[in-house]
Amino acid sequence: MGDKFTKMSEKRQKGALPAILFSEKNVHKKGYIDDYIFAAEIKGEDHIIWAKPRKPKYHLVIIVIEGEINMVINGEKFRFGKRTYINLPTWSDIYEIKYGKGFHAMTTATDRNVVEDIFRNRNPFPPDFKFRIDHGLGGQIMEKNDLDILCKDIRNMIDSLSNRNHHFAEEINYAYFYILLTDMADMVWRKYGRYTPMRHSEMRRADGILKEFSELLVQNIKTETSVGFYAEKLCISKQYLSLIVKEKLHVTIGTVMASMRIEIAARLLRDPELTIQQVAEELSFSDQSSFGKFFRKHTGLSPLKYRQNIRKTLLTLRPKDVMNKEIRDFA
Repeated sequence: MGDKFTKMSEKRQKGALPAILFSEKNVHKKGYIDDYIFAAEIKGEDHIIWAKPRKPKYHLVIIVIEGEINMVINGEKFRFGKRTYINLPTWSDIYEIKYGKGFHAMTTATDRNVVEDIFRNRNPFPPDFKFRIDHGLGGQIMEKNDLDILCKDIRNMIDSLSNRNHHFAEEINYAYFYILLTDMADMVWRKYGRYTPMRHSEMRRADGILKEFSELLVQNIKTETSVGFYAEKLCISKQYLSLIVKEKLHVTIGTVMASMRIEIAARLLRDPELTIQQVAEELSFSDQSSFGKFFRKHTGLSPLKYRQNIRKTLLTLRPKDVMNKEIRDFA
């Protein structure tokens, strides 16, 4: 099984599907646009172990309807049961995946630039939702109504992506993915938000700390990379802050901070007016070499290679004359 997946994901040819974490035999229904977006309904069982960890090329969202799925992510074991959503950003290291006969899920795999474009240009979401999507692995238990809504969103994507004759396929599926994120944001907001004073008073202290931590990171991560700095601002110990992040996001605080710095670096590298040295300085690295080692460690690419690859990727749905200008600037 593992060899089959390896061949599918490593020998992608023109017209091949985006590599996801499920064997073709388990894909019940699917729709896709190459190198842009993929949606599928998954049924069945499988067990895949990779000799080397796999970083998803696409940002994955998995909605578990029935059964359970066991995964080894970033060297740790996770079990996700029914009515949970799994969020796998492109910085995740996947070592193993196992799901049994009763497994049933909906999934979508989306180019990371689509996610970035939605948050950058159409951003009604609370800041901590973007934080959870970018840096957490999900796993929250959903109400039956939430489950039905998110599954319907992905089914709509499958139907739309299967229509090869639609003249605006990219635009409409961008819209469908935006709707999915909006419904997920609504679900998270109702669970963790503070839209009434009563809700604020009932909110668990850990959720409040995570929200404040996310806000502090947005304001300071370019220059402050010490856990102690954020713990002091929140008036708690470093150990307690680390524990809260691990409990709520299922990843270490170091992973969160590194992935946020990578996110900012990637955004800056998309600006053709900035040199790589200037990007390194913006993120407070001592020199360009240190920045390059950090970026390569977390993305597998050098900053220069990442910048070169930008022009080969569907970036956003902005007017083509703007996209062409950026390509010329990078050339």
